Amino acid sequence: MDDRITAVYLMVWKSELTPEDEGSYERPLARQREFLTEYMKEHWGIEPDENVRFYTSRSDLFWDIERHRIKRLIVYSLDRLAATREEIDAILFELDAEGVELLVAQDGNS
Repeated sequence: MDDRITAVYLMVWKSELTPEDEGSYERPLARQREFLTEYMKEHWGIEPDENVRFYTSRSDLFWDIERHRIKRLIVYSLDRLAATREEIDAILFELDAEGVELLVAQDGNS
């Protein structure tokens, strides 16, 4: 039995904060979580049950990937994984090497 989980990585750029957020990432992260929860149900048939974990720490996410706990990673867009194309390519290589399926909700930069 495969007990690995679906990981959802939430990440908001500082430039996306609005004055209403008052410097807090809480509201934009909640909006992104809500969007991705609905998107994964509607587009991929993935229910956000006990086999889904939401991450806001990239180091925690990659720690669990290295420990083979994750079968699938969902991100809002590829640019949420890293700041540079080279770093994104390295992450994609690692995901492939670990056998982690990557699902991206948005094409290109968000």
